[in-house]
Amino acid sequence: MNIVRVIPLLIFFSACSNTSSNIPPNFYGDYFAGLETEKITSYDTALLDYDLTSPDGKNLHFSNCLQVDELKDSDVLESEYHLYKMLKQNCKALKIYIKASSSATSYLDELLINKDISNLPATAYPYVNDYDRSARLNKKLTDYQKKLESKVSSDGSVDVLTEVDSLIYQIIATGDFNGDKIEDALIRIDWHVIDAFGKGSTLIMITKKSSGENFQEIAFD
Repeated sequence: MNIVRVIPLLIFFSACSNTSSNIPPNFYGDYFAGLETEKITSYDTALLDYDLTSPDGKNLHFSNCLQVDELKDSDVLESEYHLYKMLKQNCKALKIYIKASSSATSYLDELLINKDISNLPATAYPYVNDYDRSARLNKKLTDYQKKLESKVSSDGSVDVLTEVDSLIYQIIATGDFNGDKIEDALIRIDWHVIDAFGKGSTLIMITKKSSGENFQEIAFD
């Protein structure tokens, strides 16, 4: 009888520990070129060492994201526009991360541990146009793309090749970003069109509400 009583208790406490686990937010600074601060405590005090060039050839030096926030598209040399977009997305990710809470649970192992991006929503992709965006709704990347080849790089990012684009998926931050106690991920996607000159960076937020549900993209400002 003692054994019968103990087993249910063990199951109960095990279940409680899983649902009350504390998963702190994480920021992966290796994907933020020019980030000098290792322990980030606030958006304002995170130090940068990054340079771009103005259209008239002058050096633009950035020591924090507040300076990046003031930068406009027209302030940067056209050939460095993709670097400007990457810097903007990095600072946006940092701003979101600073406000993140710890998560109670996570269903992101497929993404965070296995580095498998194939089951992400098809909208986890650079914006092309409204028609393309609409066609991607309620589909997975693997189902939408005619070609989806991926491999994990030594730094943990995922190199992806589709029929038209070469992309790098980088998980730049994790945490509870929307207050539901479930871990979310911020992914920066660097991309360039294979047979054209277009390239840039975009930032998406991904979550998964339970082990039986699909990944979802979360809208944010």
